[in-house]
Amino acid sequence: MIPNTLYDTLFTVGNFNQCPINIFLKAMNIITQTPRLLIREFTTADEALSLIMDEDERLTQYVKKRTPAESKQVFKDTLKDYKNKTGLGRWGIFNVADNDFIGVCMLKPSESDGDKIELGYRLHLKYWGQGIATELSKALINYGFNKVGLTEIYAVTHPHNAASQKVLLKAGLQRFGEAFWYGEDLPFFRVRKGAI
Repeated sequence: MIPNTLYDTLFTVGNFNQCPINIFLKAMNIITQTPRLLIREFTTADEALSLIMDEDERLTQYVKKRTPAESKQVFKDTLKDYKNKTGLGRWGIFNVADNDFIGVCMLKPSESDGDKIELGYRLHLKYWGQGIATELSKALINYGFNKVGLTEIYAVTHPHNAASQKVLLKAGLQRFGEAFWYGEDLPFFRVRKGAI
């Protein structure tokens, strides 16, 4: 329920950008959202949340393992990259209902091929099997095409990560053989603007 004073402000203010809620949302640096998910830039206060994703072996079984020092450096680089204002990056995923940290996602130039924009994500175990990865992937694709102006988005998975391969297909990507990314041949996926 919106308090009356805030409600009045929302609908009587002449410039929506001056509205307190809009100012608050801009301060959070929201990238995009869905009915269940809020995707936003990390803040310095989120470092521990980001680092947790690299500590759980179940969450890193299909990705390159990082030392704690490497994880901290990735987080620092992530914050630094926000200053470039490209609309691309690595972000936090939060539950709209209670602001619980769900995981991390990215839409950014691939470390393996900087000419290709890569979609990726990792979710906490308690959020597996709820359709969140598909919802997230669709939201990132929509954001990439309609807000950033991308024309193609790519993704790779570990060969044994059948769940993520299904997610990518459900989100509208198509399998295009394999690509040598991250030091190995990996299932390669692509979606082009207008294809979904």
